[in-house]
Amino acid sequence: MKARYGYMGKMIFVDLSNSRIHEEELTEEMARGFIGGYGIGARIIMERMKPGADPLGPENIFGVGTGPLTLSGTISTCRYTTMGKSPLTGYWGDANSGGNFANALKASGYDFAFFEGKAEHPVYLLIKDGKAEIKDGRHLWGKDTVKTEEMIRQDNGDPNLKIACIGTAGEKRSRIAAVMNDGGRAAARSGLGGVMGSKNLKAIACGGIQKPEIFEKEKVESFVKDLGKEMKTNPSGMYQVLSRFGTPGAVVMHLAQHATPIKNWGGDNIGDFPEAKWAKVGWEGLEKYVTKKYACTGCPIACGHWMKIGSGKYKVEKGHKPEYETLGMFGPNCLNDNMESIIYANELCNLYGFDTISAGGVVSFAIECYENGILTNKDTDGLELTWGNADAIISLLNKMGRREGIGDLLAEGAKVAAAKIGRGAEQFAMHVGGELVPAHDPREAPGWGATYVSDPAPGRHTRGGTQFAEGEMGAPQWICNMLGVPVKLEKYNPKDKGKFHAVLGGWQHLVNTSGACLFATDGLNFPWLGLMKAITGWELTVEEIIKTGQRISTLLHAFNLREGFKPGDFKMPPRISGNPPFKVGLLKDITIDFEGLKRQYYEAMGFDTETGKIREDKIKALGLQDILS
Repeated sequence: MKARYGYMGKMIFVDLSNSRIHEEELTEEMARGFIGGYGIGARIIMERMKPGADPLGPENIFGVGTGPLTLSGTISTCRYTTMGKSPLTGYWGDANSGGNFANALKASGYDFAFFEGKAEHPVYLLIKDGKAEIKDGRHLWGKDTVKTEEMIRQDNGDPNLKIACIGTAGEKRSRIAAVMNDGGRAAARSGLGGVMGSKNLKAIACGGIQKPEIFEKEKVESFVKDLGKEMKTNPSGMYQVLSRFGTPGAVVMHLAQHATPIKNWGGDNIGDFPEAKWAKVGWEGLEKYVTKKYACTGCPIACGHWMKIGSGKYKVEKGHKPEYETLGMFGPNCLNDNMESIIYANELCNLYGFDTISAGGVVSFAIECYENGILTNKDTDGLELTWGNADAIISLLNKMGRREGIGDLLAEGAKVAAAKIGRGAEQFAMHVGGELVPAHDPREAPGWGATYVSDPAPGRHTRGGTQFAEGEMGAPQWICNMLGVPVKLEKYNPKDKGKFHAVLGGWQHLVNTSGACLFATDGLNFPWLGLMKAITGWELTVEEIIKTGQRISTLLHAFNLREGFKPGDFKMPPRISGNPPFKVGLLKDITIDFEGLKRQYYEAMGFDTETGKIREDKIKALGLQDILS
């Protein structure tokens, strides 16, 4: 039976090699079993992609998808997912973005679009009100992401088209390339922009006025009204910070906690990046460049800002505010406190189409290689890659975007670059399985690290674990009460962490695949279960949602196993484990056994700790026999 409520019930499949398009029905069974986004996407891709496919070859399947909360009338539910085999890790890859594209994809008549093969020349897909067309994109090739959006709208005489596209980083198949929308919102991680580039797929443009049928529209409206009242009368601390400052409001707090990486994860917040510099790379340093606040579609939090630097070498006429991750990776992690250069680096990443976490991480890796004589001026075309050298950081980023000189190598990501450089460079590459570690230090909250090394898409900060329960404020109470897990956990006591991680990790998959924004589910008293019932008509129990979340977790893990994964492929760099530990500050003498936390999680999930193999009884309990038999 076709998925009806909350879904368009249709998926589009594009064979780029043969310029063919066909539709398929999205069934109710698949929708309820895997929710949306990368849940349904992994189910489709695993079934149709041959094992061992080259991530940058025509056999890889690239997908974009929405969830049941998308375009439902619910606030803060405008997220879409990109997915496929990651060229960074060689295993499962996905990335998530907000903005305005998700609602437009669904309004065009489809829940998902999947692409296989490789076009003969650059193309883009246009979908408008249920009609799809592959269009010539040769004139777009070589254009930045903002120009690409402008040209597609002009070509089609439709200023309302919403577009997800790649810049030159994706065209040149950089393994750290993102998929961009709205000129600066990024489905950033896993290198999937490079997958689009490998297929000669420049963009996906969507428009339409279609809407999914809602089971109880009045009930959804009532939930949204109640949320609005609560935000005014009883706003959470997270909501207040995000709505006023956005994620940069957390920079100083995280630096004080030593939760932000410094000097390629090897520096401390006392001698290397002291308190006098913290405000320079946080909201206080950003505020004077802000011109206007903005929000993603249907979001009352409105955490975005437009920026302007009116003159000078880092001039930006209209750019997106750098987020916490970007500030951390191009700021303290490079020992750079020049805010204008960070804003400019963010803008370059948006135009080239780079993941800012990976780009900043690769730059700090290169600086440390230079500091240790592994890279020389000859290798860098004369660039003095010294800590805090803002001009050199920008020059290197431009080289990466154009794949010129040393930038050609660094655009491959730190894992590949370190292997090619050799001479001990590997010790300075701060990645898990190829994915650069994001700007949340797992020595400060071990749950981050447990997730980085155990999730099928490693090194990710938008995945679930015990990290919030380990913090001072604890995890969101409504989520913990619903799932039956503690609001607070002792930070450095590993007892029972694995079983809680298994539940919370599955929950995070549900949020991501439903189309909801984590800022809403974590920062508001968000009635996810009630909304799902009102939108889809499903009577979901807590037991079912825990099982569904773990079904998605297990499916992604199974994809990796099929591609040759072993648990040892995802390991924390010794430095980030606290080996050796810091000698000063809050993290003094802290060393974390992330392998132990990973084993706990595997045991809770029913995975063999040595091989990763999934127990047969677990496969049966999750109803995955038809896929994994």
